[in-house]
Parts: sequence; structure tokens; C-alpha cells
Amino acid sequence: MGISTLQDGRFLEVNLQFLRMFGYERSEVVGRSSLDLDLWVDQQQRRVLGERLRERGTIRDAEVQVRTKAGDPRRALMSIEYLDLRSQPTIITTLVDITEFVGARESQARLASIVQNSDDAIFAKTLTGEITSWNAGAERLYGYTAAEAIGKKVNMIVPDDRRSEFERAMARLRNGERIEPFETVRTRKDGHKIVVSVSISPLRDGVGRLIGGSTVGRDITERKRSEQLVQRSEARFRQLFEAAADATFLIDRRGTILEANPAGAGIVGAKDPAALRGVNLGELLPARELERCRLYLRDLLHDRPVAEPFETHLELKDGARRFLQVRSRVIREEGADPYVQVVARDVTPEKEYQRRLVESERRASIGQVAAFVAHEINTPLTNIALLSANIARGVQDPVVLEKLQKLDRQRRLAGMIVTELLSLSRSHELKRIPVDVRSVVASAIEQIIELKKADVKLVEEIPRNPIVASVDPLRLQQALINLLKNAFEATTLGSVTIRLRSEDDHVTIAVIDTGSGMDAETRARLFQPFVTTKPRLEGLGLGLVFTKQVVESHDGSIAVFSDPGIGSTFTITLPKGTTDAPKAPAVSTAPETLPKAP
Repeated sequence: MGISTLQDGRFLEVNLQFLRMFGYERSEVVGRSSLDLDLWVDQQQRRVLGERLRERGTIRDAEVQVRTKAGDPRRALMSIEYLDLRSQPTIITTLVDITEFVGARESQARLASIVQNSDDAIFAKTLTGEITSWNAGAERLYGYTAAEAIGKKVNMIVPDDRRSEFERAMARLRNGERIEPFETVRTRKDGHKIVVSVSISPLRDGVGRLIGGSTVGRDITERKRSEQLVQRSEARFRQLFEAAADATFLIDRRGTILEANPAGAGIVGAKDPAALRGVNLGELLPARELERCRLYLRDLLHDRPVAEPFETHLELKDGARRFLQVRSRVIREEGADPYVQVVARDVTPEKEYQRRLVESERRASIGQVAAFVAHEINTPLTNIALLSANIARGVQDPVVLEKLQKLDRQRRLAGMIVTELLSLSRSHELKRIPVDVRSVVASAIEQIIELKKADVKLVEEIPRNPIVASVDPLRLQQALINLLKNAFEATTLGSVTIRLRSEDDHVTIAVIDTGSGMDAETRARLFQPFVTTKPRLEGLGLGLVFTKQVVESHDGSIAVFSDPGIGSTFTITLPKGTTDAPKAPAVSTAPETLPKAP
């Protein structure tokens, strides 16, 4: 409360509540007017109230805006009365601070406006389920007007098959629980069912008593329908993706695998496609292929033309090589980084067929050349042999005889070349029968044992139980003799080991020596004709070519691991094939003339 004179409006006295409300000391107020203290926020409001005071002589509960010493606005109810104090006209002004009340009232009005204009259906109900409020969103969603809904039971929008769910929700509400959004079904006035997301909050009165609940509902029918369509589409895509015969990968711009189908896992030797997620494709490619593949991916992402199918190959952990034809496309989705769909077709069988076709044509050409050479050269070589023998019988000069011996060695070398060419190029039809491979290995050892040096130990790692495979025992024995001969010739000290193993559907035979070994350059050319580490007169470099030919004609493979000074390991892998009715191999102890090992 403040008391001021009528003439100049200066405060004569103010009470403690006035000082607290405005934040002044008494000495700062007494003797000054409201204008001096700048108490009015709205000067126009002050003038209007002054005119009303002069007309009516009093003011009751006028809502005004005033300002504190700190400049903070406050809302107050102002009442003014005249009073003669000691024959001096004075004004008594009473202010009631209603700032908090007005704020709550305005906040409630805003909240009511938000509720009424919300797109969501919002309504209140009692603890027994009678509707007490119903906004415009509820009218639009459920089809009932507020007049039709208020006072009715809320279960009028609950389908029969959802009644038990509704009763459980009401029981939780009566316990004062807040029910987080859940999906359910409701019935519109026209009978149509809709899918809604519903949340329920308890309502309490001014003293905290539970009086009902507020329900917010949102129509998610279209969203659920869209989700179902997306799920069905994703399921169809997943089925196609999983069942695709071609390897399919989804990779990011750095080549990291996001998804892989079972065919993709199989092509890289993985059992579970999930194990490939997060693996970079670069880890699966040989080093010499990396740059080509990076350029291919870079051109794709920059929308530059690429030659497709793009051809590359993988080298698996077991040493196998897979040739691939790749087609890719970049997928760009709004708000997400682009990714690449890679479809890879395994063309290894086709490549192998092409290789064998070329090899067959090459062998046919070699056969024709060898036959021509044999026909054209054997006759003069025979004549040279006869002439040399005749001359040797009539010559006593040791120098001439030495030269004739050298001439004969050269003649025999030429004859041996012709013979080995014919042997290599000749078509050898396999006679595959089920045999115990242990006996083939034993026969090969028997044929080559005389080449073993005194300081070289022969180690035989042969299982006790039979290992049956469908092979041509004579050809396989010839191949093993070549490998054992090479091993004994390369080893001067240590051991030569022959190891036989049965592994699932295939057989492995390894020949391991502790000899001089080979460098990478020699290993790269090892199975090429006429490549040998021996002196010219001791080998022509055709033995391993023959061995590889025998192994591959059995649909097998041969691999070599070697380092200089450590030794070499040659491993033959053969499919077991049809192994019914095993027979003892018809192995000759005096095999036909074989090509010499390199």
C-alpha cells in the first residue's frame, strides 16, 4: 500500500509489502512520485486510470502493469480511494501482486489453445471412463463431435476384441500410472477401424487427488500400411538377395562390405555372410589387383563410364584362385552416403575350360611338331650313329676317338629330346580304377630307392588304413617317381619325406625335401617346358610338365612351396572320385621310359 498527496502525487508513506514488491528502501520512495520512480510500464494506462479516478472518485481491482526498481515487470490489481488526512486530500493506493497468477492463467490459456488446435486427438475422462473434454483433433480422428462425445463412455470407440486391453489400461490409470505410447485399434463413428498410437496420463485436482486421465491419440494407419509395404518389399528383396546364384555384395565408397549374400560368402570361402560385414574387399584381393579395382570403384562413384563386365580374381587362403566377372551400380539415397551393389559371377570353370582348350590345342601342335621332328630327324640321327661307329672301328688316334664319343653323346641327347617330346605330346588316355593309393606310393618308392644318397633319410608318412581313390595307378606312379627323383637329386644332406593323407573327398600326396630350394623366379617358371636347374645333359625340364599334366588329367592340382636353403614341398591334391570296389593297382615294376625330371 502507498499513500500520496492529491496535489503532486508524492508518496507520504508506504508499507513494508510495497517496499518488498518493488525492491526499494523507504527513503528512496517517500517524497517522490510514481513518475519519479518510473513505476508504470504503460503510461497510457496511467492516464486512463487517472481520468476514471476523477470521474468516479474511486478505482477497484484494476489490472495494471508496473515496474520494479530492477526493471522487472509485474502484474498487479490496483485499488485507489480518496482520504482527507489532516485536512489534506490524499490518495490511498493498494496493490496486490498477481504476476504468478496471471502467468499461470496465460499459460493455461495457451495450453488450452494448443490442445484445442492440436492435430492429435486429445480428450479427458473420469476414472470410470466418462468423457469430460474432446478437442477438434478427436472430432476429426474419431468422427464424433464434442457434443456427441462429452458425457459418453470412452469405450464407445473401443472394438470388442480390444476391451480387455482397454480395461487393463483403465486399471493402471486408477493406480495413478502413466501409460507410455502403445499401438492399438479404435473404431470411428462410421464403423471403420483405425490404427492409433495412444498415451494416457493421470489427471489430478488442485490438492493432488486423482480425478481422471488425459488421452492423446494419433492416427498411424497409413504409417503402419506403409511400414507393412516396406517390410514386404524388404522381405521380397531379401529372398531374392539370399537366393541369388551370383555373389552379391553391398559396399560403401571405401570398399567395406555392408551386406553379402550366401553366394557371396561362398565365393570368398566364408561360411557365414554376416562374418563379412565390415571386411574391406581389398583384403580379399591379391595385391596386384588392388589398384585396378580401386580405379574401377572410383570411376563408378564419379559416374564415369566403365567397361563391364569387369574381370578380376581372388586368391583364397587355401591357395585356390577364383576368376570373377563383375557388374556394379551405384545406389544413391537422399540423406545417405552412396553405396555400390556388386554382382560377381564365378567364371572359374569357364576360365579353366578355356585354359584346357588352349592347352589341348598347344599339345596337339606339339604333337604334330614332335611327329614331324621324329620323322625328319631320327633317320639322320641313325645314320650319324652308324657312321660314327664305322669311323671309330678304324681309328686309333685317342683325340679323334674322344671327339667321336662327344659326337655320339650329342647324337644321343638329340634322340632323347625327340623321344621325350613324343612322350609328352602323346595322348595318354587315363584308365582310372578304385585303388589303394598307399600301394601306388609304395611302388614309386621301390622304383626310385636306388637314387637315395647315404646321407639322406627317406621318411614315409603313410597311414595304416587304406586310402581308396579312383586314379590311373601307372600314370600316378610315374608322376610320383618324377617328384621323388627331383627331391633326392636336390638333397645332399637331411631327408626326403613322402606324406599321404585322406581329407574328406580328396587325397593329398606331399613330397618334402631339405635340399637347396628355389627362389621366386624359378618357382614361377617351374612347370614350363625346358625349365630346369640341372646341367643340360642331366635333364630337359619336362618331368614336372609331365607330372602336372598327369595331375590335372585327374582333375587335381599341384602346388609347390620352396625357399632357397630351406627345401621344397610339392603337394598333389586329387579327388577321390568313385571309390566303389577297390582293386589292387596293376603297377609295373619296370615302367615304360619316362620323361626325365628337371
